[in-house]
Amino acid sequence: MTVPEYGDVSSLLRAVTAAEGGTAHVHLEGRLGPGTAPDAAAHLARLLQGYDRVVVVLDDLRVERLSLLAVLARAARDAGGWPEARLALVARGTQLRQMLRAAGVADRVAVAHDAALALDRAERRPAVVDATWSFPPEPEMVGRARRAVDRRLAAWAYPGDAEDVALVVNELVANAVEHAKTPFTLTVTLDRDGLRIVVGDRSPLPPVLRPQDPGAARGRGLQLVDSLAAEWAVVDRGEGKIVWALLVPDPG
Repeated sequence: MTVPEYGDVSSLLRAVTAAEGGTAHVHLEGRLGPGTAPDAAAHLARLLQGYDRVVVVLDDLRVERLSLLAVLARAARDAGGWPEARLALVARGTQLRQMLRAAGVADRVAVAHDAALALDRAERRPAVVDATWSFPPEPEMVGRARRAVDRRLAAWAYPGDAEDVALVVNELVANAVEHAKTPFTLTVTLDRDGLRIVVGDRSPLPPVLRPQDPGAARGRGLQLVDSLAAEWAVVDRGEGKIVWALLVPDPG
C-alpha cells in the first residue's frame, strides 16, 4: 500500500487517499457544503478515472444539506458511469446510510457499512445507471453514437431489445445531425422504469411528427420512435432543446 496522501479538497474538506493495486481508498473529512461539493465531486471523478475502483469512507463527513450528497453519484457519472467508474461508499452509521438512500445516491453507487461489502456491491450493476456522450454534428456520429450505446447496453446486460434501442438512437441522433446542425449530447439511463434515451442540441426548432405516408422516402423517423417508445417528448430548454424517448423492456 502506498503512503497515504493528504489533500485539501478545500479549506473545509480533506481527502486522505491511499492506493492498493487498482483500488484507491479515500477518507473524506470535514464539511460538505455548497462551496466544497463541486470540488469533492471533481476530486473523486479524477480518482475514478485513474483507478479500477474507489472506496470512500464517509463517517467523518458533515453534510450541510441532504441534496449535496448527490455529488457523490455525480462523480461516478462524470467519470464515465458504471462499469467504467466503480465507486463504493462506506457509511458505518445507520443515519448516514438512510441519508444516502433518501438522496438517491444508493440507487446509483454501492453503499454498505464496511469496505469489503461495498466493494462487492460495486461489481454489480446499480439500480440506476447512465452514460453521456458529446458529439459534433457530423454524419458519421450517427453510427458512432449507436455503437457507443450498444457497448454500454452489453455492459449493463440490458434486458430489452437492443435493436429497438439502436433504431431510436439512430433516429434521434440523425435528427440532431441533419436538422439541428449543432453539437449535441446523448444520454441513456436505465432504471426501474426502463431505458430513457435523451438527445440535446442547441437548436430551438422542434422535430415534427408527420402523418403516416407509406410512399414517403424520408420523414418517417419520429413515426418509428413513436411506435417503439412507451413515451417520448420534446422539451424546450431556451437555448436549444432535448428530445427523449422511454423504452420499456418486455417483461416476458
